[in-house]
Amino acid sequence: MSLGDWLNERIGHREPLRRFLDEPIPGGARIGYVWGGALALLLLIEAVTGALLMSAYAPSATTAWASVAHINFTLRAGWLIRGLHYFGAQALVVLVAIHVARIALHGAYRAPREIGWFLTLGLLGVILGFAFTGNPLPWDQDGYWGARVETGIMGSVPVVGSFTQQLVIGGSSLGHLTLTRLYGLHVFVLPAVMALLLAASFAQFRRHGFGAPHGADLGKADRFYPKQLGLILLAVALVLVVVFDLAAMEHGAPLEAPADPVSDYNARPAWYFRPLFELRKFFPGSLELIATVGLPGVVGLYLALLPFIDRKPGPLRARLPALAPLFLIGLGAVGLLGKSLVKDAKDEAFQRSEAQSAARTARAVALFKQGVPPEGALAMLRNDPETRGEDLYKKECASCHRLNDLGPPKEKQTAPDLTGFGTKAWALEVLKDPDADHLFGKTAFKEMMPSAVKPPADPEAAKVFTPMSAADQETIAAFLEGQARGEPGAGTPGEKMVRQRCTSCHRLDGKTDDEESAAPELRGWASVAWIEAQITNPGSGKAYPPAAMAKDLEGHMPAFEEKLSASDRKVLAAWVYRRGRGESGTTVAAKAPDKKP
Repeated sequence: MSLGDWLNERIGHREPLRRFLDEPIPGGARIGYVWGGALALLLLIEAVTGALLMSAYAPSATTAWASVAHINFTLRAGWLIRGLHYFGAQALVVLVAIHVARIALHGAYRAPREIGWFLTLGLLGVILGFAFTGNPLPWDQDGYWGARVETGIMGSVPVVGSFTQQLVIGGSSLGHLTLTRLYGLHVFVLPAVMALLLAASFAQFRRHGFGAPHGADLGKADRFYPKQLGLILLAVALVLVVVFDLAAMEHGAPLEAPADPVSDYNARPAWYFRPLFELRKFFPGSLELIATVGLPGVVGLYLALLPFIDRKPGPLRARLPALAPLFLIGLGAVGLLGKSLVKDAKDEAFQRSEAQSAARTARAVALFKQGVPPEGALAMLRNDPETRGEDLYKKECASCHRLNDLGPPKEKQTAPDLTGFGTKAWALEVLKDPDADHLFGKTAFKEMMPSAVKPPADPEAAKVFTPMSAADQETIAAFLEGQARGEPGAGTPGEKMVRQRCTSCHRLDGKTDDEESAAPELRGWASVAWIEAQITNPGSGKAYPPAAMAKDLEGHMPAFEEKLSASDRKVLAAWVYRRGRGESGTTVAAKAPDKKP
């Protein structure tokens, strides 16, 4: 007795399998019938890859990001498993949409197949539920902020919204409980519901078979095996080729920096929720419920009632009155998706935000390779001077100062642009035109420092004005750049030139010809220590003198010694020094040693 015979004698699998494979297909095998089978096989792949991911995933706010980073970057073949799971989920959304559209176009929901149609709509809802619960699980910026938007919409639903939101979040804000509940829904509840829906759909299929489209030659019939099964496997193979390619291109799946609830982030939902996101913009304020609840509810009701609206078989053009809303929904969704993507592509502020987010992600991955502390990935990032410095700058400095692409628009900046601060080029610009808008032209110090090359406005003074030679400018600027780098500069031509041309107002080693002047100290100018002194107390004399804090100098820089800790002031000063001199976050990230955790 063969193993197959032994097994069949005990479970009797051959007869049901034969009946399934011999299932007649009225009108013959066709591409239109592959989507349901392809969905089932792809769900199987999702279940297998999901189970493998569960073996390394740790569902808590302090461990989730690091465990996903471990899967994606250090676990053998982890990136491939995660990539297949992630992009397979995207493919599921596409396949189920095609499956629903195919059934509608073929009218395969008419009696007696209404239950099968309802089950298919249930599959669509569960697959979107998988997306909703799965996207936040990495606990990165994208997943966290997307979940905040989605649960916020959930909470705005009248009557049940608040209760449902609390049930999902598990408190007043997203955290450990949110992640645990989403994970439970994702790996236990939704798979159980999906299994029931698939079993019921299969039973309906076995009872009613394929619903042939209008005009099909019902005199022709194929069996499920081999032709239709072959078409299904071919469709799945093509989908897997695309999924493998996407996983290889991304080396797994996207993973942004760890979720930070106090950061600025331009949240965007996954592409399949983007039409709804864009639709909200047409309904501001309290009208938003029309977009988030009203219209989706109407669409759901229309789909549920479609078998009873479209009851008469016939060619597609005769059924257009019943199916016109379905076409409009499809075209509207594609149009809104395209509008949202194009708008973001043209939005310079959004693109800058994306670039900053990418740099933060690169830094987080570089730090992960050095090891994640027990406090979690967010603590790892917050303890990093480079990241902490940027966060402090955005919070405390960027409302007045610009620095590269951070800070207010050029027309709104009210303090000197720090891009290039501490360099020879920046010093030369100040010598030539200190009152330029991007330097001191919009500050309380406007018109305090004369230009070294432009004659003064006073006609009498202009008559005796002699512009500083280019060589002298170069000498002074080179000395100042050396001070920023921490070079002594004692006895150099630059120091001598500064004593001759600058100390009538400026201080050098605390000495000046004008004790009431508000001009800054030039010894150590723009060094880390000088910047730290300026941040701590701009009137301490270590950077600017007490006169710089005079009440009549409205809008001068405030002191941060009470607002920021000493360690934060050091971190911020070092960050401004590096970024001002053009050391980008990418450069710093690239310098991080490549160690395995």
